Amino acid sequence: MNNSPSSAPKSEISPTSKMRPIPPAHEHVQVNGCKTPGCENFGVPPREGRFLKGPGAALRGDGYAVVGTGSTGLSCKKCTKFSTLKSNKGVHEELQRQGSYLWVQSPLICDCGNTTRFRKYGKTRSGSDRWQCRDCKKTMSLGKPTRSQKKPHKNSLVFDLLVNKSPINRMMEIAELGVAALYGKIDFIYEQCRLFAAEREMKLRNMSFERLYLCTDRQDYMVNWGDRRARKTVQLTAIATADLKSGYLFAMSPNFDKSMLPGDLEDAAKKAGDADKPIPMRDFARVWTQDDYAGSVLRTATGSNKARDDLDAPEGLTDEQQLPTTGVQVHADYLMHGHYWLLRYLLPNVGKYRFFIDGDSGLLGACMGAFSGEIASRKADIVVAYISKTLNTIQRQNKNAEARAWFRDERKKYPDLSDKEAKTAIMAAQIAAIRAASPTPNTALQQTTITHPFPDAAEPEKRVRYVTDYGDYDDAHTANLLMKATLWPVDTVFNRIRRRIAFCERPIRSVRRANGLWDIYAPYDPAMIEKVLTIYRVWHNFVWVSPKTKKTAAEGLGLAAGKIRTQDILYFDIRDSLK
Repeated sequence: MNNSPSSAPKSEISPTSKMRPIPPAHEHVQVNGCKTPGCENFGVPPREGRFLKGPGAALRGDGYAVVGTGSTGLSCKKCTKFSTLKSNKGVHEELQRQGSYLWVQSPLICDCGNTTRFRKYGKTRSGSDRWQCRDCKKTMSLGKPTRSQKKPHKNSLVFDLLVNKSPINRMMEIAELGVAALYGKIDFIYEQCRLFAAEREMKLRNMSFERLYLCTDRQDYMVNWGDRRARKTVQLTAIATADLKSGYLFAMSPNFDKSMLPGDLEDAAKKAGDADKPIPMRDFARVWTQDDYAGSVLRTATGSNKARDDLDAPEGLTDEQQLPTTGVQVHADYLMHGHYWLLRYLLPNVGKYRFFIDGDSGLLGACMGAFSGEIASRKADIVVAYISKTLNTIQRQNKNAEARAWFRDERKKYPDLSDKEAKTAIMAAQIAAIRAASPTPNTALQQTTITHPFPDAAEPEKRVRYVTDYGDYDDAHTANLLMKATLWPVDTVFNRIRRRIAFCERPIRSVRRANGLWDIYAPYDPAMIEKVLTIYRVWHNFVWVSPKTKKTAAEGLGLAAGKIRTQDILYFDIRDSLK
């Protein structure tokens, strides 16, 4: 039989037939496919190329249909579930942005193009190391990190003030620094934290973990308006994942890209013809354009920006918000996808991943997009946790008291068991009842939200959903997994950021403008949010000692032998790695 393309039906290869708007894989990144664990299509990418036509086209298809406004969705014909298509190129670009600190280029770059072949060549008069290019024999010097600073002894003071909720004016007053000098030191601390974190966290790729419980949530931050004529704030979102056992905080970055200017983005998007392409097929699908902003504001005003079952859909902006003027804003859904691909890069040697994620955002689709292979092979599980975040302290305490009273009554049914064993038995009985009543007991918990019978004051009215239920764990095993589900490790970090970083304090509502938000301590430059979050993350992981464990998070994870002094971070010298 002739299998050449010329033997195919003409309608199938007709030049006039349209290409399916399926984003191609990019640099091994592929996030599109069915996101229903257990489905035949789960994690299987859709077929690229032209639409199939002619007799039997449906049988030769890939089991997917492209649907939705602007061809933005994928419908699985096996399980009938919908997911939003994403640009794999955009996800890879976001991975590169968030992980840029890990891939810091060597400071030794010769004009001839050499970046690796150098030899030590003495010192300069000031004591800086001199290096010679082995190719062209040109020499260059590298000095210590603080060689251009007039008051390096104040770096540590500024670091301490930053993580102890001192606003800019108070830092200037206490450190006796001018505006330019203070911001210069913040930039220096930020760069040193990036270099230090890169040197330490690249070691994670060679570390093995039998099991990791990773808790992920998001937090919003506000940037004040810089123009009184347009009193609209910029709202940024940061995603963070914390290890349940050690509290180590992985990969926290806001959805702001300072490497691109808004005008350059608009020109490039226009040149690429993005306005005429399906959203996931655009060259700049990852970032907000003015057309995206205008469309979102219109949908919000008309009430069509409603929440949908697919929480991986892009977020919406309102007329009270604006896009940054000094950089570009990344779509929150691409921020999430980039975050999980960065976790995948950082933690390749994990026996079992256990993801506990917030249920009120698009984290689920992003996590599945990065770890679908591990989920299918049963190396990874996902539990979505729904936490009531609107209750005040008294309400939380009352809910906690009610839960404790309920447990005391249920506890009487298991007099011979310890409290922990009794909780497992109670949860296992609840799971067994759900599975027994389901027509598909092996996947009964995937779409079932279970009220957690043992919440606490930190997480009242907690409900959980075992998204990756394959029915391969017995009821007791499943119960133990669900009882561990929590967002506390990451949420407590977010609360500490609010209390310790003045730039990240919750905004107040303006009394002069009905819906305007403004905060006296919020920055005017969106890039400042990324700087202080990076500084805080390094401080939290390596410097802060938990009063509970008496260890730093890095120590608990096995990435440090003890507390790291701020001086060791501030004066981390990249020349040591060259030696």
